Amino acid sequence: MFKAYKAEQAGFRLVDIGFAAGLDGSMARAYEHKQPWLGVYWAPTSLLGKYKMVKLDAGVPVDEAEWKRCTMVANCPDPKVTAWPTGRLFMLVAKPFADKSSPDVLKYLKTRSFKTADVQQVMVWMTDNQATGEDGAKHFLKAKPEVWTKWVTTAAAEKIKASL
Repeated sequence: MFKAYKAEQAGFRLVDIGFAAGLDGSMARAYEHKQPWLGVYWAPTSLLGKYKMVKLDAGVPVDEAEWKRCTMVANCPDPKVTAWPTGRLFMLVAKPFADKSSPDVLKYLKTRSFKTADVQQVMVWMTDNQATGEDGAKHFLKAKPEVWTKWVTTAAAEKIKASL
C-alpha cells in the first residue's frame, strides 16, 4: 500500500514496528503527544476504543483480484491502489451441538450481533480494570441492556437483569 500510494514521494517514511506491542506503543505515544500517526490497524481492539482514530477512505473500492495478485505479496513490484478488504466474522456451531440445542438457544445464537464500538468499549473497560472475560461479559450486560435484550425473550432478559 505504501508503494501503491507513492507515500515516499509524498514525504512519508515507512517504519516497520516489528510486532503488535510496538505498533500499539507507536500509536499511543503519537496520540498522547498530539503528533500525527498514519498506519494500518485492525478492529475491534481496546486501543481503538481508547484512542479516537479516523478511518481514512482509500478513494477507490476494494479490488479483490489486485489484493490477491499483489497487495498481499511481499515485494510485489507493481502494486495498484485498492481499499483494504473488510474482514467478516462468522459464528459456527458443531452439528451435534445444534442437534441437541433448544430452538431458543439457536435463535439466540442467530440473533446475537455486536457493533465494533460496543466490543471496543468493553475491551477498554477490561484493559483499564485488568478484568477477566467473565467480568467483561457482566460489565457488558450491565452497560448495554439496549443491545443484548433484543437477543433474548423478555422473561430471560428480566432474569438476567435480576442476576446482575
